[in-house]
Parts: sequence; structure tokens; C-alpha cells
Amino acid sequence: MPDQVAEVVRWWAREAPELPAATIEFTKRVARMHALTDRVTVAVLARFDLSRAEYDVLGTLVTAGDVRVKPSELSSRLLLTTGGLSNVLRSLERRGHVDRSPDSADGRSRRISLTPEGADVARRVVGEVVAAQHELLSKADPTRIGAVSEALTTVLNALDPRPGSR
Repeated sequence: MPDQVAEVVRWWAREAPELPAATIEFTKRVARMHALTDRVTVAVLARFDLSRAEYDVLGTLVTAGDVRVKPSELSSRLLLTTGGLSNVLRSLERRGHVDRSPDSADGRSRRISLTPEGADVARRVVGEVVAAQHELLSKADPTRIGAVSEALTTVLNALDPRPGSR
């Protein structure tokens, strides 16, 4: 049964046969998957009144455990500009979710950590986002999802030259 992406690929093949159809199909399928998973993610974030960037910061800080993280570390892990990250951190700090304290090794620098309330919100929102994504993916064969994940890992390893990005 043809799907939305197959239809788009057919259009391109008809109108621009010189373009590599496999490339168009792959990128359109990845984009479609992102759109579908992002839809359920954004719906959960709206209930928590969080932006995608705020969610990413909270999730990253949860995985840091008790370690107080430098803003530069957060910025590089999340691929956010330092200015963009500063705005997100100010918003999360105003809402009582993060604490920015002086770095004991460098008084000019700050360290970021979750407040107890922020840790609670982070764990709840991550749990709900993952549950919503899991429910969406439960409509597909788990074996196929595993195979696609492995294939995407291989493709990403070939595309992303950054060490530790895999």
C-alpha cells in the first residue's frame, strides 16, 4: 500500500528523474518519523508548559545525576548556542527548576543543577514523553523498530564525524 512518502518520491521521480530517489525517500522518511514523534512530544510538553529546549535541558540535567554541569557542556551536548542556552536557563531558574551557582574552581563561571522541584518535573515529563512515544511506536512491529534503529545507527555513524556523537 503506497504511503505519503512513496507518493512524494514518485512525484520527484516523474518531475526530476535525475535526482537520486533513494536519497529523497530516506530523508523524507526520517523527516516524517520526526514529525510524528515530535507531535506526541510537543503535546506532552504543552501540558507541562515547557519548550523543546527547556525539556532538553531538564532531561540532560537528570542524566547528569548530582554533577553540577557547566553551561558550555550543556551547550555542546544540546547543540544550543550559548545565548540561546542562557535564555532557557533563565526561564528554568525563574520557574524554580534549575539552580545556577558559582563554580568553586572558577569564580567567573557557573554550574547548573536541578532543584528538587526541577528533578521531579524532569522525571515526570521525560516519563510522559517516553510513554507517549512508546504508545505511538507500539503500532509497529518491535523487531522492525530494532532493525531500523540499528540501520540508523550505521547511517549516523557514517554521517556524523564528531567523536562521541554516536
